[in-house]
Amino acid sequence: MSDTLSYTDVRHADLTPLDEAVGKWKNAPGKFQQVATNFRTEVVKGLANSDFEGETAEAAWRKFRAVKAQLLAAQEESRRMHTVLSQALEKFRTAQKALKTIEEELEGHEHLRLDKSDGSVELKLTDEEEKARTAYAKAYREVIAGYRDRTRAAVDLADQADRDLSQALTTDVNGTARGFNDHAYDSLKAAREHSARDLREALHLARTKNGEMTSDQLERLTALIARHGRDPQFAERFATELGAERTLQLWYNATHPHHPDHPDTKIDEKAWWKSARTLQESLSTTLATASHSDSPAMRQWQQDIIALGDQRLESSGGRTHPFGFQLMSNLMHSGTYDSGFLNRYGDRLVAWDKELNTRDNYAYWANSADTDNLDPGGDPGDTGHDAVVGFLEALGHNPEAATDFFGRPGTVNGAVDRDAELNDHLKYLTKDRNWVFDGNTRAGPREMPGHEALGHALTAATTGYTWDDPQLTGEDPEIFKHGGDRRTAATAGVMEQVVHVYGGADGPKLLHDQPALAPSLGAMGGAYVDDINRAVSGVGDSLQSTGAFPPGYRGAARLGRDQAVDFLSVLGQNETSHGIMNQAEHLYTLDRLAQHPPSASDESWATGRRVLLTEAEARGTLDHARVQQIEARYAADSADAQTAFRESANWTRVGMSSAAPAVANGVLNVVSKSGPWGVVIPIAQAGGVEFAKLFHDDAVFGGPDLPDPPENKDQFFARGERDLGATAEKYLEKYGRGPDVTGELADDIKSKYLAIGPQGNAFEGREPYTG
Repeated sequence: MSDTLSYTDVRHADLTPLDEAVGKWKNAPGKFQQVATNFRTEVVKGLANSDFEGETAEAAWRKFRAVKAQLLAAQEESRRMHTVLSQALEKFRTAQKALKTIEEELEGHEHLRLDKSDGSVELKLTDEEEKARTAYAKAYREVIAGYRDRTRAAVDLADQADRDLSQALTTDVNGTARGFNDHAYDSLKAAREHSARDLREALHLARTKNGEMTSDQLERLTALIARHGRDPQFAERFATELGAERTLQLWYNATHPHHPDHPDTKIDEKAWWKSARTLQESLSTTLATASHSDSPAMRQWQQDIIALGDQRLESSGGRTHPFGFQLMSNLMHSGTYDSGFLNRYGDRLVAWDKELNTRDNYAYWANSADTDNLDPGGDPGDTGHDAVVGFLEALGHNPEAATDFFGRPGTVNGAVDRDAELNDHLKYLTKDRNWVFDGNTRAGPREMPGHEALGHALTAATTGYTWDDPQLTGEDPEIFKHGGDRRTAATAGVMEQVVHVYGGADGPKLLHDQPALAPSLGAMGGAYVDDINRAVSGVGDSLQSTGAFPPGYRGAARLGRDQAVDFLSVLGQNETSHGIMNQAEHLYTLDRLAQHPPSASDESWATGRRVLLTEAEARGTLDHARVQQIEARYAADSADAQTAFRESANWTRVGMSSAAPAVANGVLNVVSKSGPWGVVIPIAQAGGVEFAKLFHDDAVFGGPDLPDPPENKDQFFARGERDLGATAEKYLEKYGRGPDVTGELADDIKSKYLAIGPQGNAFEGREPYTG
């Protein structure tokens, strides 16, 4: 790889964190041993001396034996981890000491000077001595060469140790298995040698001709790729030595186990497709890892992959000859690809797709007679023929690339309010493209993988997070510990376009036709709830309440009031986006109230009041739109309408736990028909715990004290009115202001919500799509 360590990297490396890690790993085996001892004496011994018998006892003992094996493996793996870390530290220290020694030797030297920027040694001569430079150069030639060789040896020692350590730490010796493994590398040399052997074997298997690979060989290849997929050296060498065309050929062969010229090849269909699904993920990760290399060989691989995109693969023995884009995009579902490569690939892919895929001219992958499955890891029915889908999933895992790909044109001034001001990629993919890629043109909205992937890409582009970031889904709830808001002027520029497209005149039809985007649109709305509410709070586009809804980042989204209201009304028409946005509105409101106690000052009370009234307006818009859509789709008093009303009120029953730090830190876990979603909402870290402590109880958000689910629009709006009233009451009482004795706040909240919601007199949003 080209990104080798430099002289300054080695000379000035801070080895303290590595030294601390070595110390901690040195103690780890003993700690695991103590855990094993405690388990044996406190659990196993007690049951061994009891009359615990039967099938349950046998199952328990099997579990105990497994636990014992894992604890022993943990001891050995941690011992080996300490060994490789300490070996690397020793080599880094040796290299640093060698460079420091050279520096000390040359300090004050009469004729030699060390260039501390690159470690080179040069002649340092006076004006008089310059006249004899040739003689001095000859005299010091061997000395300078000696210093050069010593410096190079020290840097190479550190660089090799760095590479070996990377291999040892990134190689997954378990493959797809879980748990500790006592076969981890016990030296840097072992890691280097084992990686080299695995690379040779993987390349040999990857070059097997179509139809000649057995299911056992595919399983072995899959295991090798899975083991080293995150090792940058292995990944780059595998990709570049295999070559672009053979990379595509490998994936095609993996999805076509049979070949007419090789009928006797041993194929276990079940085992083959299991390996193929695993290989798709691990090979995707491997190529994504490799893409970050800037070596000439990797740059050539990237160019070749793009050049092969619109070329059909000559697949001997296959039923079809897919395009390179189709194969490569199915290797983009996992891992994080390099931003530059993704944008170059995407530019060419979308330009080519536009040529073929208009509303009247289907692309190659719309061939309903084609039954090849290029995406075995995809959803049932998704054959992976639409090359745009995998690419969009790759953008969904690289927010920087996604923001660039959908970036607002630099020529736009002010808010985006015309289609001509949209990014070409965004406009084509949201409004113009024909997404029917399977030949099935039946009427009605469809949950398409392409629409879902588009939502994932836009979510990443607008929030700065990968759409499925484990931090957002609750696996790592401490994301806001050091600041979790990743919005910038660039991400806001994408959000402005999303609001224009889906809040525009075509918005209701777009969401109706693209229902798989609903969770993403809800997540994006939640991420920008502060900017949306600021716009909603204004009078026209003036007097926006920046005190109640201060910008949370530089270059906040520029939204007009009509735009914000229209966008909310479209989100309200879909059950999923309605629920997600309502939850985001509610939690953001509670946070703003916690920041502005009503008894603190007149200004604080005025801000809190504005926050409550804006939520009432936003909630009224969302609820009115949902009711309109339900009534447009079903008879108002039908069983289907009753079900829709009940389900649309269920957002108050999910998504928040009083003990969840994720909620206190601004992460909202939403359970919808699409599965769990993490939604970043812009709340203040300092206020997070406070509002959760003060406001989270059954009377405000979820729990058994909620009334029965509504079955008609009157009950639905009554629920909304009750929720808003309960929030306002808690706000006043929790902070010591007392009840709303004048009734002015209650009247104002009712006027806002009821006029927009049940009465609809002040409703300004988009009407439901009824086509």
